Amino acid sequence: MKRRSFLNSGALGILGISSFNFNNSPYKNLDHVKISLTPWSIIRSGYKSNDPLDIKLLEFPGVAKSLGFDYIDLEMGHFPTKLKTSYINKLNKSMDSARVKSAVMLTGGSGDIGDKDLSKRKKALEIYKYWIDVAADLNCRAVRNVCGEYITISHDEKLKYAIEGVGELASYAKSKGIILLIENHNGYSSYPIWMISLMEGIKIDNLGILGDFTNWTLKRNPDTFYPDPYKGFELLSPYIMAISAKSEKFDSEGNETTTDYKRMFKILSKSPNFIFAGVEFFGNGISRNRGALLTRKLIEKTIKSI
Repeated sequence: MKRRSFLNSGALGILGISSFNFNNSPYKNLDHVKISLTPWSIIRSGYKSNDPLDIKLLEFPGVAKSLGFDYIDLEMGHFPTKLKTSYINKLNKSMDSARVKSAVMLTGGSGDIGDKDLSKRKKALEIYKYWIDVAADLNCRAVRNVCGEYITISHDEKLKYAIEGVGELASYAKSKGIILLIENHNGYSSYPIWMISLMEGIKIDNLGILGDFTNWTLKRNPDTFYPDPYKGFELLSPYIMAISAKSEKFDSEGNETTTDYKRMFKILSKSPNFIFAGVEFFGNGISRNRGALLTRKLIEKTIKSI
């Protein structure tokens, strides 16, 4: 089964969307795209946060709805360390009460699924398979992970282990009816050709990319960056199913000043599988709620203009 076949027959059923036309032509518009609120926009620390501006995860669905969102993303770091079924039930009830749906479960930071060390890779896969189970219990449409964010071995060697680890995790996700998304998250994953090689090296149809507007750091100390994020997105666009629409500062007309949203969304309009636009506001000059609201409105305005 080809990737688009899975999306039409399986994943789109999970998404609650049945009208997508996956053919070789780009969409006429982006009206099908669902805008979700990423929790880091509002909750910037983990479960045991001491930040007075943070809210509890169980409050997040209601806050998202008050800001005009019908979809939310979730992040594993915001859950209790010892997660119980009762908590999952409470979160499902909170989403139902707010009338929002879960989009993407964001996972990572607990091991590398492309680690050269097999024992470490297996341990990481065990952790993330658990979070795929949690995502399924919360009716998430997709799970995001990261791979290749640290350059410790050669390009080709890292690709070999990444294909093994990502392939295994994607297979497990498929068994749960979940799409697996790999994010460009610095290191090798911010080299578009490396990410394309990863996608093409795994023959499974529920695998795609979560494209982040700003994660283009190739190396640290000194920092070096992929030179053209727009070109990077253009190269990745055939595989992008969701994005992290980063935002930090806005001008008086509500336009984000660090990223050309119209240019990005024009690129995404040619992506045959683009489904979710996740709002991730990380600025500090205005309130978190205000930043999330401005980002949602900017995405809506941009989509209508294309």
